Amino acid sequence: MNNPWQHFAQYLAPIAQSTVVVQQQWLAQCLTHNQHSVYGQQYQFASINNIAEYQARVPITNYEMLYPWIEKLLRGETNQLFNGEVIAFERTGGSHSGGKLFPYSARGLDDFRRAVLNWLAELIAQYKITKGKVYWALSPATAEPQATAKGVAIGGGDVLYLGHENLAAFMALSAVPFSVGQVSNVEDWQLLTLYYLLRSDDVTVISIWSPSFLIQLLKALQQQQNKLLDLLNNGGMVANHVLAKDIEAAQRLQQYLSQQQTQILWPDLVVISCWADASSAMQAKVLADYFPYTKIQPKGLLSTEAVITVPNQLNETLLCTASNFYEFLDEQGKIHLAHELEVQQSYQVIVTTNSGLYRYDTTDIVTCLGYQQDRPIVKFIGRAGVVSDLVGEKLTESFVNHCLAPLKGFAMLCTNKPECSYILLTDQNYFDENKHILTIIEQALCNNPQYDYARKLQQLAPLTYKAIDAPNKQYLTWQLAKGKRLGDIKIPALFLGDWRKVFQV
Repeated sequence: MNNPWQHFAQYLAPIAQSTVVVQQQWLAQCLTHNQHSVYGQQYQFASINNIAEYQARVPITNYEMLYPWIEKLLRGETNQLFNGEVIAFERTGGSHSGGKLFPYSARGLDDFRRAVLNWLAELIAQYKITKGKVYWALSPATAEPQATAKGVAIGGGDVLYLGHENLAAFMALSAVPFSVGQVSNVEDWQLLTLYYLLRSDDVTVISIWSPSFLIQLLKALQQQQNKLLDLLNNGGMVANHVLAKDIEAAQRLQQYLSQQQTQILWPDLVVISCWADASSAMQAKVLADYFPYTKIQPKGLLSTEAVITVPNQLNETLLCTASNFYEFLDEQGKIHLAHELEVQQSYQVIVTTNSGLYRYDTTDIVTCLGYQQDRPIVKFIGRAGVVSDLVGEKLTESFVNHCLAPLKGFAMLCTNKPECSYILLTDQNYFDENKHILTIIEQALCNNPQYDYARKLQQLAPLTYKAIDAPNKQYLTWQLAKGKRLGDIKIPALFLGDWRKVFQV
């Protein structure tokens, strides 16, 4: 095929119209297309003429409110939340909840691709990329493929998200064969991923979700070095993949093992796209240490429910105004439209999608950092639904993210219920770097008046600290055992579960 980079460069599509016009047109088209669905008829989409009427007639929703329609879609009924059939369902993989199944329509997937492909085209233009390979994060197939009783896929795979017309170009650019994503044994998957990455010294872009995903691969490279050297020097077979020898790659690996510089392995790597906001910020700092000559680009806010933001050429996360309709709920309970956001103010994102989410409360909290022309630049800072409340202190995830931001590496605030206190878990490897900061963490937590009051009344015992050996690996292993996909796992800053069980304390 022709240069696959050129294939993706064609998707560069600046939005010429104003945010107001783009959002009005998108919502009008969505309501028109889905007016004959059961949901559309119940709320009379056909007679809605403007945004104000939409807001007055259609309620703000959550998953539980929409589940009666989703349940019918799971049973094989059509035209419930949107016009047409369900292409696939996807299960949420968030840090604090799981088990929710969201339907995808053809138009909804088109909206998703529009945003993601434009991001990739922006990336190509920004870094002037014309050659080289990409590592797209491919998680191991730790769970069997699933489908509904009517045979609709749960988790649609690469074709679903990329589109048939783009799959060949994605595969041509991939440093790691897509077949590796079908390997179920995690150790085999790890070995194969590293083998192919070590052979690809022309990797220019790495696109992953959590920074910890790549950090764990680099740690595995150290642990699996003897097996990798054997495969590169002699060839072999792993999980039905016939692997050729590559003496030059083996020499690069030997050099890396002695000097510990990733530039030896991937000298052309210009950018790593990953989560770098909220609870991922601390992990992104660690990843940057591994790749001092490579730009870390914040991934933006993409979830199972919707793509909200993607980076522009200045690495600012822009609202995807041509992919969904957005509303923003401020702390006083007032609704704002996309063009009405105030800089440095925080909002809860409410989204309408072509896949049947109408005025859906994502519980994602963002801060407006400014505008590109009239298009908002918003940064994800946490989730509204995650609140710890032992004695009335009500610590939110976004607040805890802010308090822990000075720390490096793994940092997780956990409830210590027997002592009626909190415990801060950190990485043993970064204890010396963090220890001078630890003393100020509780001072930061005391900026929450309720926490400060509870401490003064001794309702809450003092914050304690514990350094954990390999905490990233232990948390990922725990989530994998629960059936989560490795690439989807995000390490939270605020954890409300049994941390002793997770970290085997």
